[in-house]
Amino acid sequence: MFSSISKVPRQRKWAAAIAFFVWGLVAVSPAALGEQDTGPVGDQTKERLSWMRDHQTGMWNVAPREGLFLHDLVVKTHAKRALEIGTANGYSGIWIAAGLRQTGGHLLTLEIDPGRVKLAEENFLAAGVQDIVTLKLGDALQEVPNLQGPFDFVFIDAWKQDYVTYLHMVLPLVPSGGVIVAHNVTDMRDQLLDFIHEITTSRQLKTTIENPGPGGFSVSYKRGGKKG
Repeated sequence: MFSSISKVPRQRKWAAAIAFFVWGLVAVSPAALGEQDTGPVGDQTKERLSWMRDHQTGMWNVAPREGLFLHDLVVKTHAKRALEIGTANGYSGIWIAAGLRQTGGHLLTLEIDPGRVKLAEENFLAAGVQDIVTLKLGDALQEVPNLQGPFDFVFIDAWKQDYVTYLHMVLPLVPSGGVIVAHNVTDMRDQLLDFIHEITTSRQLKTTIENPGPGGFSVSYKRGGKKG
């Protein structure tokens, strides 16, 4: 039989254990970390984004907090013409399009894989952004040189070894004050050292590294003036 003296620390241990367990549930829950934060988007868009997180895994999508960052950056820069290199299943494109809905803009997004294009088409439709998105199947290395600018917002999230090439191709299409954003500069930094060197030493760009989520973004504004 335990004495009252021995019961007190045992009770405290149980209480501490329960508190730690509850804290752990909160600490690792997606909502607590902002993993399901869909921010200022419409209900239809919000529902599809959540559905995609639950049902279309393994797509190397941006995290929800990173999607929200893209959305807010589109709105902040008053972007009207956006280009995305690497559509995947359309998750980041939906976030960008949601921002463009507010600015009256349009997104052109490029994807090389037919299967992912099909998924993206379905997701854009379900999210209610299909009217402000043009999705094109093709290799960005071949498609971008044929595009007509300007694009005041460019998002790069594709084959990491080609980031420098993508940068050189899109830079002439971006006006002064426009922004080029690239994903995975934090979690895949070792694969992007040449790209990071390019964007941080270029006299044409003013670059910061932002980490709203695990991947990390480089945000590079083209020098020479500010957008209105």
